[in-house]
Amino acid sequence: MASMLVFVPGLMSIAQGSRAGFDGSWTGTANWGMQNYTLTIAIQQQGNDLKATVYTQTLNKKNWANYELTGTVLNGKAVLMATHYIDKKGLWCLPGMSLAYDEGTGEKLTGKWKANTATKNGCLLAGIGKIKLQKSSTNKTPAPRPLVVQASEARSPVTIATDDRQGKALRAELQRRKYYALIIAVQDYRDPAIVDLDQPVADARALRDELVKDYAFKPQNITFLQNPDRTTIIETFDRLTTTVEPTDNLIVFYAGHGIWDDRIEQGYWLPSDARKNSKAAWLSNGTIRDYIRAIDSKHTLLITDACFGGGILKTREAFTASRAMLEMYKLPSRKAMTSGALKTVPDKSVFIEYLIKALQRNDQPLISADQLFASFKYNVINNSPNGQVPQYGVISQADDEGGDFIFLRKH
Repeated sequence: MASMLVFVPGLMSIAQGSRAGFDGSWTGTANWGMQNYTLTIAIQQQGNDLKATVYTQTLNKKNWANYELTGTVLNGKAVLMATHYIDKKGLWCLPGMSLAYDEGTGEKLTGKWKANTATKNGCLLAGIGKIKLQKSSTNKTPAPRPLVVQASEARSPVTIATDDRQGKALRAELQRRKYYALIIAVQDYRDPAIVDLDQPVADARALRDELVKDYAFKPQNITFLQNPDRTTIIETFDRLTTTVEPTDNLIVFYAGHGIWDDRIEQGYWLPSDARKNSKAAWLSNGTIRDYIRAIDSKHTLLITDACFGGGILKTREAFTASRAMLEMYKLPSRKAMTSGALKTVPDKSVFIEYLIKALQRNDQPLISADQLFASFKYNVINNSPNGQVPQYGVISQADDEGGDFIFLRKH
């Protein structure tokens, strides 16, 4: 079955020929990867100001996502930016389009999809596919439909359209599977030479509460370790290797001190029994990676709020797969989201603050970890006292196969 993406209005750039008129309705075909659509764009122009409405249908005539755009004509081109949904269907993100006016073959527009990073639910990457449109009428715009989801809303109804078979099937399947979480917070250290922290326990508790309140994490499937020693952490990882099934999903969260050893290029977590001058009770990235590989989950997402947390990543770039949500879920993943790279981070964590806000503000029934990360990354950079840059990527040598962790909202 072909995968379906979820679009949301985006950026449209239309080259204007000498006789190009933008008023009217343009109808044709568009495809995103293997999925084909019938697409209609109704455009109204007043001077250099443009308004447009996009309607999409599957080839079997089922209505799909529809949205509105505004823009201007500048230097011979019309640039339109999506503003909000009219009807929201499927696992869609708000895409952009780049369309050129073809005078040689008549009044036609041809082009391709583009990324749209200027709006909340915009597509982060350009789609793979072509758009071909023919002018079908002038000064004739379909009547607007009732607004369902608006980008400016902090919270919107979480719905999947009745004709989105893949979206409904994925959500129903995820509801049958278990979401586990191991949440570790260390702020009180036995060694007087290690400075105690103030925030990890409160931050970890806030994340746990949000996962239980709004997402598919049941309290009995969450393990909260407050100021654990190394043995307790290891024993908990051991238990998860026999508890978590291949169809389950797992989040591992750590807040506490982190250390990076340049000599051996290894990072460490510091449990409560760690000593400053001995690595005996430190927990290395290598050990953490081995346990994550040994836990036979469908998807494991590691989130760390510690100094030098980025040392566990194979790559320092955000995960950039552009497959549909369903395709991302099919492939196993072992990803990490960290509060910084190889540098210190402050005790009062803006990373956790904006991570939790992103989870609270998310209005989608399904959201991938890379989409979640992209929604708050720059808030962390802009509001941290030392300009920390959070990281997202693959955990090296942990059997990642290119998929991604999918968060499932309860309602």
